[in-house]
Amino acid sequence: MMKPYREIAKITEPMRKFQNQWAKQSIAMQKAIEPTLKLQKTIAEPLKNFQKSFENINKIYASMPKFENPFLEHLETFKEIGERLKEYAEKTPEYFLLIAQHGWFIDLESELNFPSKVAYHIQDNEIDTANELLVEYYKTNFDRIFDSLIKRHHNRKEILEQIKTSFEKGNHTLLIPSVLTQVDGICFDFTKRKFFIKEKENNHLPQVSSELEKSAGNFLELYLSPLQNQTPIMVREQDISKFPCQLNRHKILHGTSTDHGTEMNSLKVISLLKYVSDLLTDLDNKTLSTTRGKL
Repeated sequence: MMKPYREIAKITEPMRKFQNQWAKQSIAMQKAIEPTLKLQKTIAEPLKNFQKSFENINKIYASMPKFENPFLEHLETFKEIGERLKEYAEKTPEYFLLIAQHGWFIDLESELNFPSKVAYHIQDNEIDTANELLVEYYKTNFDRIFDSLIKRHHNRKEILEQIKTSFEKGNHTLLIPSVLTQVDGICFDFTKRKFFIKEKENNHLPQVSSELEKSAGNFLELYLSPLQNQTPIMVREQDISKFPCQLNRHKILHGTSTDHGTEMNSLKVISLLKYVSDLLTDLDNKTLSTTRGKL
């Protein structure tokens, strides 16, 4: 399900091809290149798990003597990948939170570099351009997203189909509160906890966030920052002025907002629904028990 894992697999494909080619030639060249073959064996294991190994790759590169051999060129590639993955791990939580503070949540099946593209525009104060990118993405992928949601949450099929139809007909004022109720609903289906009910210990964070933090692992934990910090959709009405986005669940459901019914706001809450569904579904496949299919 997770697009980033597939992207990383694509990145590592040249190294895997190189290893295969090198192995075929190794019998004839074994005595002549025995030191290099030992190095290849050292590198093979870290390549199986890039999340844990990008620092090891850099260390291996740094320790190599700078003499001419065919492996050195590929170590440059390993070093570059290690640096890219390190930057991805460091920057992704920041990007996800920045985007969420502007009312959007990232589809975890999007391209690996999509959050950074959006975040760069926000950081450059090109908010309209960032919004245009996100609107285009969610409109382009609208049918795929709803097909996925309906497949995952079959007990909510009728509701989700009505939400989809409402968007297609432009009924945004009615669609938005319906989507927000489904965010709470799918959280309860998976964890018996809700999104818009706050934690007792951290009364500004979603109740479901502690369940996700306990179960998240590997790269998935990089995507939790919007649930570990305040964002406009979930804060108290009196705190919404602190954020660049004014779309707020309390204002909508308590009737104090009357101008929220726009296409962009509909896509923002749909982005939240997809984001939460991605997290819960991926964790459920690994660790959580679910009540899907049961009412």
